[in-house]
Amino acid sequence: MKTRFVIGYAAVLCAVPYLTLKLLWLTGSGIGFSDPSVLREPSMLALNAVTAAMDAVAIVVALVLTHSWGMRLPAWAVVFPMWVATGLLVPIAVMAPLSALGGAGSSGPVQPWVYGVVYSGFSLQGVLLAVAFVFYARARWAPLFVAGQHPPTPTRDLQIVLANLGSVLAVAVAVVDLNVFALAGAIGVQVLARGRTGWGPLSVAWLGSGAMFGLGLWSMVVLLGGTPLSAGMSVLEGFTELAKVLGGTVLGLVLLFLMVERTRSESATTS
Repeated sequence: MKTRFVIGYAAVLCAVPYLTLKLLWLTGSGIGFSDPSVLREPSMLALNAVTAAMDAVAIVVALVLTHSWGMRLPAWAVVFPMWVATGLLVPIAVMAPLSALGGAGSSGPVQPWVYGVVYSGFSLQGVLLAVAFVFYARARWAPLFVAGQHPPTPTRDLQIVLANLGSVLAVAVAVVDLNVFALAGAIGVQVLARGRTGWGPLSVAWLGSGAMFGLGLWSMVVLLGGTPLSAGMSVLEGFTELAKVLGGTVLGLVLLFLMVERTRSESATTS
């Protein structure tokens, strides 16, 4: 419990710099922008409001994972925001060092130091939330982490059909976008759908499907909102982001079926 407390509040602290910047931008400050007028565009105001709310949700999720009252919340209220949060933040933790080496963020309306503050915070927050969730999930849904072979369920055939559909979209995304997370998510869900259990395939399926959905949804919001961040996005890129959302949704649904069935069957066995 003490470990969860430390990790959870460390994740909260990592969210503060980004939330502070968002609040400053929403209240008229141009700090960190070479051209502050960009911040006054309606699409950017809306985008900053949405992302500030998302960061606030991440803080609430960290508190849920930290305190004992979080164990009493409905599973969906924890699982969905956590799936999206880790899907957005963990890829950033992986890609941020590579982007820094490649000099990403050296041009554009946002000053380079903002990228350093934001992405270092995102990276730490993603890792800490993932670790905190593992502690939480092992305490609440221990059967999911037991390695072995699970007997077939009545929905096994449907799960495999959906897993195959999601995998086709994931492979297409991986080819077009060089998205390793999409491919990993497809592999993880395929392994789980065929009866395997354990933290390895579960973690890969969780992060991969969440990354597809979260990153794709973010890009679609940016594109459909007509924000300056969508400038230069091609039609192919737009369809690729849509495929991420659809593929991540399908793989996520299979993962949800599996988690519900396996925790319930274990509860029925032990009762």
